[in-house]
Amino acid sequence: MRSSLPERLVAVLRRSDVLPAAAPSPASPATAGERRRRTRGASVGQLAAAIPGLADELNGRARTAGLLVGWVAVFAVPLWALVDQVTEGDNASAFLAVRLLCDIPMLLALIVMWRFPVGRRHPELLTFLILAVVQAEVAWIVTRSEDPRYHLLGFTLAIYGSGCVLVTRPRWTVALVGVSWAALGLASATAEEGLSGGELLAVSVYLATASLIATLAHLRRNALTTSELLTRVRLEREQQRTGVLLAQLERLSHEDPLTGLANRRRWDAELDALCTQARARGDVLGVVLVDLDHFKDVNDRHGHAGGDDALRAVAGLLSARVRAGDLVARLGGDELAVLMPGADAPRAAEVAEELRRAARTLQPTGFAAGEISLSLGVAAAAGADAYPLELMSRADEQLYRAKTTRNAVGAGDGTAAPTPTHAEPQPAG
Repeated sequence: MRSSLPERLVAVLRRSDVLPAAAPSPASPATAGERRRRTRGASVGQLAAAIPGLADELNGRARTAGLLVGWVAVFAVPLWALVDQVTEGDNASAFLAVRLLCDIPMLLALIVMWRFPVGRRHPELLTFLILAVVQAEVAWIVTRSEDPRYHLLGFTLAIYGSGCVLVTRPRWTVALVGVSWAALGLASATAEEGLSGGELLAVSVYLATASLIATLAHLRRNALTTSELLTRVRLEREQQRTGVLLAQLERLSHEDPLTGLANRRRWDAELDALCTQARARGDVLGVVLVDLDHFKDVNDRHGHAGGDDALRAVAGLLSARVRAGDLVARLGGDELAVLMPGADAPRAAEVAEELRRAARTLQPTGFAAGEISLSLGVAAAAGADAYPLELMSRADEQLYRAKTTRNAVGAGDGTAAPTPTHAEPQPAG
């Protein structure tokens, strides 16, 4: 059931500028329907707070509109004295004095809105104060005018301006309507003669019509603004979710799902980039290829789940033992690799030997002590010799030589026939 106009007015006036309930945690994501229900009753201020920078944008719009209306009011109020000269006779001088006096607080509010930070933060309040001064001044003049018909237009313009022109919330139009009626009542009560019954009726009809039209127009405009902002909030949230998904997709496209290491795609890209950099700067680059010994036998004894555990254990070892700037990747099957920028052949061989020894201590659940061993091939290149295919080919040759004995590190400078530098006998079984 639709709410009545009074209920909507009360709802507008009672709204706070606090965001709705916090977004649900990832553990309990809200459905699209729940998100729509959560934001359906949100005010413009609440929705603006959900989009970074939007509150400042709305304040900027309100300030621009407020400055425009304020300057018009500052100049129009004294100029209306020309009408007084024709219609008011002896009252014209007093009316002009009141108009000029009212220009002082309006000018002060305009200067604050124009030049000071508080004016950029609270343009709606300052605009309301300007229009409230206009309404108080016109109400005083109307109740003392010889013919108030000429001033009724001015008495309604401010209300129409607040409801249909200003970029403000409906509460300010409702507040201005209240100020207008209060000013009219106070001015009527303090006037010596006051308005006749017919004149008071005419003024009340004019003011009531303007109040109703401006309030309804402002409520409608506010509803459209809220709908626009709600669409922007939903779009922002969808873009954020899309960004998260794209980041996850990007990560997954460069990550091996079993071990969490870099995959072959990222390895190739990094190797190519570092080789290009090495050729340009004369840097050195080391590569260590790693192969689990007798991996087929491991799978036969422990099943594929056991083989996966072994791979994850070795991957964790490599990630923990290399430098922060090195890249550890799974190239496929049981073959892993370490890319070491700035490491020459002796340094790469030293790291490979440390990894070979540490691997003997790995013992995943269900494995015997020393059951896991590694064969490692080392190669390095510097400057103009740093090309991905040649570097990988030399490392692969070293790995092939290491696998002739298993549990060994093959290393060489690439000019002589490489031989395993370290080897240990494999445990029986």
